[in-house]
Amino acid sequence: MEADLDFEALGLLDGLEGEARKERAELIAWLLERGFDIEHIRASVAAPLMLPAYRVLGDDGTLVSAREICESTGIELELLQRLQRAIGLPRIDDPDAAVLPRADAEAVRHVTFFLDLGYHPDDAVAVMRVLVESLGHAAAMMREAALKTLLRPGATEIELAKASEQLAIRAAPKIGPLMDDLTRLELRHSFEQEAVTAAERAAGMLPGARAVTVAFADVAGFTRLGEAMPPEELERLASRLAELAHDVATAPVRFVKSIGDAVMLVSFQAVPLLSAVLDLADEAAANDLPRLRIGVASGCAVTRAGDWYGSPVNLASRVTAAARPGTVLVAESTRDAVGNADGFEWFPMGARRLKGVRDEVKLFRVERA
Repeated sequence: MEADLDFEALGLLDGLEGEARKERAELIAWLLERGFDIEHIRASVAAPLMLPAYRVLGDDGTLVSAREICESTGIELELLQRLQRAIGLPRIDDPDAAVLPRADAEAVRHVTFFLDLGYHPDDAVAVMRVLVESLGHAAAMMREAALKTLLRPGATEIELAKASEQLAIRAAPKIGPLMDDLTRLELRHSFEQEAVTAAERAAGMLPGARAVTVAFADVAGFTRLGEAMPPEELERLASRLAELAHDVATAPVRFVKSIGDAVMLVSFQAVPLLSAVLDLADEAAANDLPRLRIGVASGCAVTRAGDWYGSPVNLASRVTAAARPGTVLVAESTRDAVGNADGFEWFPMGARRLKGVRDEVKLFRVERA
């Protein structure tokens, strides 16, 4: 009972009643026995049951200041603050305040690797930001899969804390090699598919815009489906579309991203991309997905961090919005890029005004010949 009173006075049982309050008190007592101090528990009051797993993953509760990180890494304070913001850490105005979990703060230590390679600080910050954005998606999926594995009806907080710790112990040694192998794979593919040209070597710099073909595919009537289907079913539908898009995106076609109910593909060659999206439409129908609307456009665009920007990206999105369910609609720019390539049948759809596009656009519906 004394422990309950202490925990209550510290605010560790706020908002809890009945069995939940009892379980939290038992969990806190167990954490104290495991060597966690009360301040560490207080700092994690929203999810103390994950503290054992966090410790396995590197967070021992030690707090450090930005100044200490600068001294240990050799990174200037201004750059460190930029890096912290880039990887999602809160802005700390007092560089001498020991408020950053050491495990989080020292993640920026790895940027010295890029600086040692000769990267400009701006590029090093951009790389770290994109890494964290990408890993954030992966971490969210890993968390969801882990909780599906761990959660059991009626499990207590202590039982879940023990199970999550054991899962972290098993997973931690594998995460580093997994990320290492996947990063190397993506680097190889990136260099293979975007080889440095003679013009780039002569100029000593990367080009600006490049000629590409861009495609978007989205689920027709997704908003109406959202009113009729549970959110879990909608998520599975969008996930299945992304999986199918990955399947058809073989070199030189690249999967760029999924955006809710839509996916984006890009290629430096128009014919393979057009074949890929026709395959995607067929695969969606074969897998009982709702009919897709697919739009394609070609032109000059620039790439940054794996994404693409420019008029063909905007145009492909607008063409997709104009497509009827179950059809692939193509802008004249892509029709010209495909030329007389075999395997396609074209149906002129006339010129239309599309939202956000200044001039009328001639459109074509395309099918396999």
